[in-house]
Formats: sequence, structure tokens, C-alpha cells
Amino acid sequence: MKKSNLETINNCLKTFQVSWSELDNLIQLETNWEKIVGKDLAQECRPLKIEKNILTIVANHPQWRQELIYYKHKLKESITKNGIHLKNIRIVQNYNNEEKRKINNFKLEWENHPSRIKESQLVFCNLCNCPTPKREIERWGKCTFCWRKEI
Repeated sequence: MKKSNLETINNCLKTFQVSWSELDNLIQLETNWEKIVGKDLAQECRPLKIEKNILTIVANHPQWRQELIYYKHKLKESITKNGIHLKNIRIVQNYNNEEKRKINNFKLEWENHPSRIKESQLVFCNLCNCPTPKREIERWGKCTFCWRKEI
């Protein structure tokens, strides 16, 4: 049986201290973000994380990402003036907006699906006389059960 690589408590505490200081720096950046990048840019991007002294910034749109890349050196200087020393700045595109739109579209499709009952609108199927949502009858002319029998 192999011995696992054990770290001393001192190394663990140093690692924890570094990660904690990075979190403190991120909180400080978020607090002063509008002052650092300006009001317009602060609405379109935000600091995401700091790992190994590399700041990751997310931008809402490719044009804002491009602008951040162009002014990255000035941004780094501005951040250094606030007492946060970084090796580098990484700028990424925020794709969450597109995912949110997909989720919202899915929710909208589900809400408007013919099998959904809105405002308790039930009617009876002409073939089996079972209660069914009105929109199913409008779409298929019968309830789901009768429709599936024909498939």
C-alpha cells in the first residue's frame, strides 16, 4: 500500500491563508469596481475570481470583452493603486445570459404546451369522454390517451 502525500499543518495553513487573502482581494475589488473601471464598464463586467494572483473578469458582451483586453494594462495599474498586486488579468465572455435565455424559452414552451391546464380549463374528450385540457382537444381533436392509441 502506498503512502499518500501528507502535508504539514503549516503548509495547509499557508495555502488557506493565500486563498483567504485572494478572497479578501476579490471582495475589495467588487466593492470598488465602479471606481476602478468606470460606471459604464462596471455595469457590463465584473470580477469573478482571483486564483494564483490571476484575476478573472467576466464581460457580458464580446465588445466589452475586447475593450477590457485593450485596456488591460491600465486596468492592472488601477487595481495595483488599490493595493491589490496581480500577476495577470484574464478576461472571459459571460455565456450565462445565453443559457438563461434557453432556460426561459424552455419555461415559456412548457407553460404554453397544449397539455398544460390553464385556469382549470378542462373539457371532455369526444371519443372516450375523459376530462382533458382544452388545448389538447384544440390541437389534436382528442385527448392524449386517444391520440396515443393511434400511434
